[in-house]
Amino acid sequence: VLKTMIMMVKYFLKVRWNLSLTIRLIYLCLFLLLFSKANSESYVKAGESLIWDSENKSYTANGDVEFKNDRFIAFADKMIANYIEENNEEIFTIIELYENVVIEFEEETFKGNYAIYTREDNIIKLTGNVSIESPSRILTGNELIADIDNNKRILNSANEESLVEVLLENNANN
Repeated sequence: VLKTMIMMVKYFLKVRWNLSLTIRLIYLCLFLLLFSKANSESYVKAGESLIWDSENKSYTANGDVEFKNDRFIAFADKMIANYIEENNEEIFTIIELYENVVIEFEEETFKGNYAIYTREDNIIKLTGNVSIESPSRILTGNELIADIDNNKRILNSANEESLVEVLLENNANN
């Protein structure tokens, strides 16, 4: 009888321990899910000033500006960001970046003097001394239209007399 009781206690503790471990794993998964959701939210940062215009639903940021959404991160000297409100959240719809624009998207870096991003069509358009840098190539031109959803890039020159340049690494696969 004592042996049976000891076995029952061991079984109970083992089941309880497994249940406790399962609950801990569920909590950990929920925490990670919520943390990743929080990290994917959009934000605007500025080194000098950040002006919120609630009437026009926009932000104007100056000095070491940083913008992040779930697709890319962007840096510039100045930014104007328009938003809409959905479910008590600000959803950025149009982002304009001015001077020393750098946009990091996956393995590419886009640079230019001015950029505009529209959430509706998920397109980034850069103008003025534009470049695209990726691990295997550098492209330069005057205008870049980057269609994020369809993974297309259109690089244009300033006029018929200017060029679009492409520099490829020797070991590039493409």
